[in-house]
Amino acid sequence: MEPKNELEKQAISFGEPETKKITYEVKENGLLWPYYQGKKAWSPSSLIEILKLIEYGDKQIPEYVLRKAADNGKLFHQIIQKFVQTGNSPTQKVISLSVQKKLKETICFLEQNKKNLGSKRFLRSEKLHHTFYKEVLIATYVDLEFDDCIVELKTNNIKMHESPLTLLAFQIQLLIQHLCTKKEVYLLWSTGDGVIFHRFQASPSLFKILDLLIDLVKKKDTYTLKEKRAIVEKILLDYVPHRLIDLN
Repeated sequence: MEPKNELEKQAISFGEPETKKITYEVKENGLLWPYYQGKKAWSPSSLIEILKLIEYGDKQIPEYVLRKAADNGKLFHQIIQKFVQTGNSPTQKVISLSVQKKLKETICFLEQNKKNLGSKRFLRSEKLHHTFYKEVLIATYVDLEFDDCIVELKTNNIKMHESPLTLLAFQIQLLIQHLCTKKEVYLLWSTGDGVIFHRFQASPSLFKILDLLIDLVKKKDTYTLKEKRAIVEKILLDYVPHRLIDLN
């Protein structure tokens, strides 16, 4: 498939089946997103939305809280991406003390690990990748892309042991990034109390969970919240290991 413009050219991931025609639309946030047969590609968030529903139930998080978290996360990503690309420490003042703390510990971690990360050639940030998984078009933007790996940035405050559903959502996101890029994926999680750097490892259980989530999302209108909760609880019992992410 020949891209119609530079934006599409940048978005096309390698290994795309030539027989499947992908189209693109620019969304309200200015980002490009792929479609197949008129259907929007599934993102990690669309697949893990059900996990958030089970986690929070009918609780409504105030809009200003969500907006503030989104703004802080976006600022954190932009500063770290610029630091990785240029090597220059941020000069702008960050309003949130929490974001400042996470930026400081993340930049400190990156500087201390220059020897390891320096051997990897940085390619770009915010690159769209997509692929087909069992006839479903999945897509994702990646935070930091190197020639042989992907680094996903996280800034969640939640403690590792408090939410298996949050950890599972992370793992599904990393699995989709691995499928879309065909590269190793690392999680760089700035908690505010230290940085966790985790190498993602795909497993048969995670692929099984992904299959179940795809089926669950496809049939979401046919299940009640109670039925969805039961399915997710079974996923946790049957397929999720005790330690989704190695803390060592």
